[in-house]
Amino acid sequence: MAKRKSSDLIVLTASAAAGAVITFQVGFSGAGLYATGIVGLFAAINTAWTLDRIRRNGSLTVACATPGCNTHIVMTGATTIEQTRLIALATDHSRHGERAL
Repeated sequence: MAKRKSSDLIVLTASAAAGAVITFQVGFSGAGLYATGIVGLFAAINTAWTLDRIRRNGSLTVACATPGCNTHIVMTGATTIEQTRLIALATDHSRHGERAL
């Protein structure tokens, strides 16, 4: 697993803090419980999305274009040579499809 940069931690912390502050402000502005809950939910979704973007930073996903084939490969930290090999494997259905087994 790749080492996390300190800037990633700062972005994630800022996203979570901003969501908490906005939810707190809406809650104490006289808005109803439902509206506060929705704002809190969106803040949590934003934080989860930010975490996912940080986790996937530098990754590449390649999928097979054959209809009905669910093969996909997610590459993180792969060398250029390894990426070339995996892209060829993912996009050539004859190498991973039913007949390849």
